[in-house]
Amino acid sequence: MTTASTSSNEPVRRGLLYRTLLEVLAEHGRPLRRLEAYARVAERLGDQFTDYERATFRDADDTPRWRHVLGWGTTDMVAAGWMDKTREGWVITEAGREALASHPDGAGLDSDSARAYRERLKARKADSGSEAGYAQILEAALELLEPGQWTTYGELAVVAGTNAQTVGNFMNKTAADGAYRVLGKDGRPASGFVWSDGRADNVRDVLEAEGLQFDESGAASEAQHVRTEDFRAFLEERGVLVALPRRAWLVRGSSVDGHDLVPSWRRDGFASLRASKLREVEPGIGRPELKAIVDEDYSQTSYAAKAAKLDEFHAFLSRMQVGDLIATTSQGQLYLGRITGPAEYVKSSDGLSNLRRAVEWAPEGFDYGDLASEIKARLQVQYDVVEMTQQLDLLEQLLTAQTTVIEVDEPPAAPVVVRELALPDATEALAESLNVDRAWLQECVDLLRDRPQLIFYGPPGTGKTFIAQALARHLAGDNVRLVQFHPAYSYEDFFEGYRPLEEGGFKLKPGPLRKTVDAARESPSTPFFLIIDEINRGNLAKIFGELYFLLEYRSQNVDLLYATDDDIGFTLPENVFIIGTMNTADRSIALVDAAMRRRFAFVPLHPSEPPTSGVLRRWLAASGLDVGVADLLDELNRRIEDPDFKIGPSYFMRKAVHEPGGLERAWRTAILPLLEEHHYGDGTDVRARYGLDTIRARVAGRAASDQAGSGGGEPADPA
Repeated sequence: MTTASTSSNEPVRRGLLYRTLLEVLAEHGRPLRRLEAYARVAERLGDQFTDYERATFRDADDTPRWRHVLGWGTTDMVAAGWMDKTREGWVITEAGREALASHPDGAGLDSDSARAYRERLKARKADSGSEAGYAQILEAALELLEPGQWTTYGELAVVAGTNAQTVGNFMNKTAADGAYRVLGKDGRPASGFVWSDGRADNVRDVLEAEGLQFDESGAASEAQHVRTEDFRAFLEERGVLVALPRRAWLVRGSSVDGHDLVPSWRRDGFASLRASKLREVEPGIGRPELKAIVDEDYSQTSYAAKAAKLDEFHAFLSRMQVGDLIATTSQGQLYLGRITGPAEYVKSSDGLSNLRRAVEWAPEGFDYGDLASEIKARLQVQYDVVEMTQQLDLLEQLLTAQTTVIEVDEPPAAPVVVRELALPDATEALAESLNVDRAWLQECVDLLRDRPQLIFYGPPGTGKTFIAQALARHLAGDNVRLVQFHPAYSYEDFFEGYRPLEEGGFKLKPGPLRKTVDAARESPSTPFFLIIDEINRGNLAKIFGELYFLLEYRSQNVDLLYATDDDIGFTLPENVFIIGTMNTADRSIALVDAAMRRRFAFVPLHPSEPPTSGVLRRWLAASGLDVGVADLLDELNRRIEDPDFKIGPSYFMRKAVHEPGGLERAWRTAILPLLEEHHYGDGTDVRARYGLDTIRARVAGRAASDQAGSGGGEPADPA
């Protein structure tokens, strides 16, 4: 194993390694598997390796440094055209043989091949823009994964600045070596993985043949796990990623062995890590060297815990820079500051703050409840050090607002304009188009502002879906999606699930909610609506799954059923609004549980109550049609005792109904069948009680009674 005394400045003789590998490939004459090629290089060089070259570089399986450097170098040599990596193995090219002839002692092989790689990278960037796209980053990241190693979709997603689903799609299509070494976050091969070349090999069998170990539960060994920071360091060294000039960090100090250190941090101007077992190390130490120290100093700790410690220590010691923004939390407050000094090792008397950095803290904190949901979500990641660079702009705005000092002779700086999520008010034009009062529509808008989930419920024909669509379009324009629930509808249909591919295998496909969420994340100040028609016809607990929780707690994180998401989990954006419709005639609304009722605002639409009671009369008057039809509907609904089976106005809001014979036809084919179903088996003569002639006679009798001044007494029942 590498010891702490190993020098990090001793060079690895790259030229010697590159020439030896090319010689081995040239002499062999056929493709060599990677491990076989390494073995032949090791046999040829033998005692020529220095102690530094033999020392462990990164892995807990004692992989020597020379092999990692040579592995990285093969990428350069492929770029230079000296060798190819085929399915059968590595093979030298004619250009590689020429390189051997022109570099007899190996000198210059490393610089020439590195130049070729940089030129290829430059060409890739030119094709995709000023920066490497996620595909180039992922392809380059796979070059780090050796046989016997693995990583997750989520970790690569963080490095590439994309999501785990996109990484999964890339791995199913790429011809780059090692895609099968990317596993689910539980360390198991993803069920949806397909070989890009059509192979039918079992992924786990291939991985085990390469030396990857699995435990009894089927999870890959943590000792062979390559993590986000390993990829980031590798890609920055290769020039694929450019180190950011400034970052943001969360460092926890409110519960260190039961102590809240944040007050002392703010008072004395520093932030710290406990690092109780870590020996004194130099700031800026390289990750491989630090890993060897953490492995030894925390030898009794699990692999997962050691990996977390390594990430935290490396971030604090080497990745944090003077000028970076730092955040911490305590007693419901977020505190911000800037790092003003390098990492220091200070042996604290209580052993709670051995690693320190000087920090200039802002004077006041920010209430947790007032923070943007994106910041809240990141604060929930349960590690002692969490990178928050993606939230840097939001944090900078908070810090600038608190620390800006306006000089007397200087005009105040223009404020930063941030567009906030807002729903527009209801308008008279919208109310007129829906034949309802604007005040009622405005109440619906106010309910959505207060709670972004709303349900319209009532009998058929009351305009629930029509109003939901019109209101959503008014509030969100084209950002409206509609789905209808039914008894066979599932979580996989609604959110995401694996679907078979024509060429074989499975792929994780997004459903309407996932598509809405993904679009909403791209425009956080723009509202997006999902309308769920007949929401009560589906098994809500089955369809929503863990998303049920997010309907009430938008800023909280949940782990998705099929997710290989990154470490912040999944949240439901504040700009996603849901409107559901429920038909009360089928009685299934009674099955809606209390949890669902608590998460939605319920707005009734009943034919005998505003606003529905006046819709038909307004529509008839605006259309220049006989308003007497509204009297017929009112009379019909008076005779229906059950409010959930009253008839909605939409049955009569079609022009065909008002053509000759249209009303009679609609009454016979639409209205009476509904009422026959309602009274099935109870002995009611539906046609005698609800027939059009009966209702007309009732309306005429009521009108005659009113005209005679009888005070509105009930006319005789013809039935």
